[in-house]
Amino acid sequence: MKQLFLIFSFLLAFLSIKAGDFPFQTGEELKFDIYYKYGLVMLKAGTADLKFVESSYNHKNTLLSTLDFKTTAFFDKIFRMRDTLRSHLMDNIHPLYHVRSIHEGNYHFTEEMFFNSFGTDYTEVRVKRQSGEILRFDTILTSNSKTYDMLSLILAICSLDYSLPKFGQTETVSTFVEKEKKTVTVRYEGQSVVERSETLKYKTFKIALDFSDSAFNESKSAVEIWMSDDENRIPIKIRAKLRIGAAEVYLSSWGKLKYPLSSEIKIPVK
Repeated sequence: MKQLFLIFSFLLAFLSIKAGDFPFQTGEELKFDIYYKYGLVMLKAGTADLKFVESSYNHKNTLLSTLDFKTTAFFDKIFRMRDTLRSHLMDNIHPLYHVRSIHEGNYHFTEEMFFNSFGTDYTEVRVKRQSGEILRFDTILTSNSKTYDMLSLILAICSLDYSLPKFGQTETVSTFVEKEKKTVTVRYEGQSVVERSETLKYKTFKIALDFSDSAFNESKSAVEIWMSDDENRIPIKIRAKLRIGAAEVYLSSWGKLKYPLSSEIKIPVK
């Protein structure tokens, strides 16, 4: 359970739209249900809420994205989690500041990322983690490419051009997680239909993510994402192969989408 929020916040990154555009607008909100699956058993583990609002940071106008996660009452008894991610972004998907507030059982900390430099050839970030009054670490991370925090990576993947996708085509993206840089290969796997019920289906693009991390059981196709086949490019379904079992994420509701959800297929009840 402790890995689910980190995985989910990372998974939300894999949306895509035309380069240079934002897939959402101020006031938009997406809600998700998160399940833990082991064999034939599938339990609701938590919920997540992703919001976008206009804001400012260091006297600059920004888009503030916020992701809140909490476990269900059942999983609260096993391991209670109340975690939040927030990222300030400028135009052209330029991250300025990211903060991660973690409340897991009796473990609490706040981790801040200050982007001192951000560019195609060089990124420098100051990462500071504090637990109560105790400073856990305060260090500088660098990369020879554009490298994002987990939440701003959402828009980085959005900039990938899927207007003419080809089966098997790949892209690579990078993110800072704690004190490490992670490189992920994004692979397009074609169009698919996701059935949510007998009366509701979605047309989707399916992509797979290859990367090595101790949270996952396999590095190849460690994560599979079905995103809406329309201009919104929102995740309809996500599946992650964990060391034990799997995590599955489903879109449960949305508000103030920028574009019509034309990928939705409603089947009349007979």
